[in-house]
Amino acid sequence: MKRASYHNHTVFSDGAETPEEFLRQALTQGVEILGFADHYYRNPGDSDPFPEWALKPHLETRYFEVLSELKAKAPIEIRTGLEFDWLDGSAPWLAPMAQNPRLDYAIGSVHYVGTTCFDCSRTLWESLSQEEIDDLVRRYWVAVREMAESGLFDIVGHIDLIKKFGFYAATDVTPWVREALDAVKAADMVVELNTSGWRKDCQECYPSEAILRACYCREIPVTVSADAHRARFACSNFSRAYDLLARVGYTELTRFRARERFFEPLEP
Repeated sequence: MKRASYHNHTVFSDGAETPEEFLRQALTQGVEILGFADHYYRNPGDSDPFPEWALKPHLETRYFEVLSELKAKAPIEIRTGLEFDWLDGSAPWLAPMAQNPRLDYAIGSVHYVGTTCFDCSRTLWESLSQEEIDDLVRRYWVAVREMAESGLFDIVGHIDLIKKFGFYAATDVTPWVREALDAVKAADMVVELNTSGWRKDCQECYPSEAILRACYCREIPVTVSADAHRARFACSNFSRAYDLLARVGYTELTRFRARERFFEPLEP
């Protein structure tokens, strides 16, 4: 089994290193397939439609050029991706890039519920009542469902990211989770086991084991990613992730090339 890491960020968005610097460090970790997925954010209604943490329009061409040059000379396989920030009604703004033939894969992620960036600060969560937390979590899963229903993306990024700061709904949101997973299945998407959650307040990978088992029951394929913003985390907790997937019942991992997927046996 080749060690593949697809969800990585560089200086083109909010990462700490250039693709070349990232590659050098990834090689020391035994990475054999290295994918880059810098943030892609578009919101014409936002006062800052191209925030600092996302790929700027004037750098889009350069992003693809740099990764193409890296593919040509790297001693391992390089993949070109983007992580698309899903917003309410954002499909028309994201579709042109999400369908770009230069992409090997597209990750769809939800970091906002309405105009609320629930991913930005623990302070937000501390200011909410339990009723408001319940509503935010429910609306999050609605957004995940709508993102999947858009049909634009190959991978669901950190599918239960809403738990990042360790705040949870007190009411049962299972019906909304089920609807989101059903939409992921219907869209033939892949769920990533994102190991970065083990480094966050929730101290649990994305998704939880319970949601991972629900994915397995629906025969939703998986891949493993680190969501690394620094190269030293490119394979963080991968062995732990492989063991969890095997325990759940998965026997294969999904790989990507030119918007096509193939599978390799999972070898914990």
